[in-house]
Amino acid sequence: MPQEAAGHPRKVIGRILSLGFPLPGPQVDNYTFFSAPSFFDYDAIVVDPNALSLLIEGVIDGSVEATTFADASIRNAPATPTSASLCDVLLRRRDETQTLLANGGVVVCFAHPAATHRGIDGAGALDDYYWLPAAPQLIASDGSQAHIVDFQHPLAAFVHGQLANLAYRAHFAEDAARACTFARSHGGAAIGVELPVESGCVIFVPALKAPPTGDARYAASDALQAGIRRALGVVAEGRPPGWMSAYPLPGISERAAALDGARHARDHTQRALDAAEASHDELARFQRLLWQEGAIGLDDVVIEALRLIGLDVYATNRQEMELRVDGATMLFEIEASEHPIALAAHHRLRQRIEQTIERRGEAPRGVLFVNGQRLESPSLREHEISDALRLAAETMRYCIAPTSSLYAAVAAQLRGDDAAVAAYRRALVATDGALP
Repeated sequence: MPQEAAGHPRKVIGRILSLGFPLPGPQVDNYTFFSAPSFFDYDAIVVDPNALSLLIEGVIDGSVEATTFADASIRNAPATPTSASLCDVLLRRRDETQTLLANGGVVVCFAHPAATHRGIDGAGALDDYYWLPAAPQLIASDGSQAHIVDFQHPLAAFVHGQLANLAYRAHFAEDAARACTFARSHGGAAIGVELPVESGCVIFVPALKAPPTGDARYAASDALQAGIRRALGVVAEGRPPGWMSAYPLPGISERAAALDGARHARDHTQRALDAAEASHDELARFQRLLWQEGAIGLDDVVIEALRLIGLDVYATNRQEMELRVDGATMLFEIEASEHPIALAAHHRLRQRIEQTIERRGEAPRGVLFVNGQRLESPSLREHEISDALRLAAETMRYCIAPTSSLYAAVAAQLRGDDAAVAAYRRALVATDGALP
């Protein structure tokens, strides 16, 4: 996955360009491969190579009327003052993709066998993946059964949510995919693969039977966008919801007042302003426990909150996070969604528990910190976790802890309520299933 400077996201949000695959969402622009703005103006692109293949052939044989973002007609001929050359547009997209990846961007591609297009005036033969700096080794294949082998991968949750809609059309040569495969076919072929390219990465996911429709397309879009944000290491969009004012922390109103006063006098009191901002943000960041998602938006704050209430947290590797509660070592995972939390995080935690049993011969305790229905006020969240997740936690005997309960423990710590903090710590160890 793209690497960011320690502690700082590359951008506040990740802008996504989807090409040939309908992807609803305010942070997504939907275009064709030809009509889109420059690729390097985005943080990630989603590409359906099958749609690109049909588009290229349509321009070659004249059955498709295609235009550029500047509304110039695309012709399979040399450029004129009123038209663009198909060859020029195709080669420009290759350069733009390379720049996007050099900037640390992410390319998500639905894997199809490469079709070769001949007769492109000025370019000769090009296949559907000519625009990638490193051509993948794709082998044609067909199937609909798959399973996730690495639930830690950013797009594992998206692929898992589409298992009933998969119709993979290609797999990858094993020597090219062994180190970065996260999804395999029923027979073990690599069909979900991440390839590091430049400072970014190209992630291939299995093709779908059909683009999701109705409400399903919004759920699929949310999952894909969340996975891309996680791959980019960026914070979810938006400001804190209006209902955050109903959840003040002890002392935050006084710090907010100090911040406002410093801002009014910023021309003469810049140092005071900086100090007030630091003081306010040191405390206010814990409010993200109630509404944020992602490695930068939520995970870091969960880890800081656990340490604030006196727990030893080991999280140098985000795929092996552990904490120690009153002498007990617990594996933990963090998951957030605008919807009820489903089973993706459970699979990650279960996989880690099973691996620990194999290494140590004993089952560790586990805890899953969740922020389901994250854009609803905590008092209105009736279904923060799915019934399937609740049953899975009770069966495997690990704890599901809403981040709103961790928020309450932070507030108790700040007001000196040691008994409440101790009770929360005991509950993490003793609870099988969701915290009451």
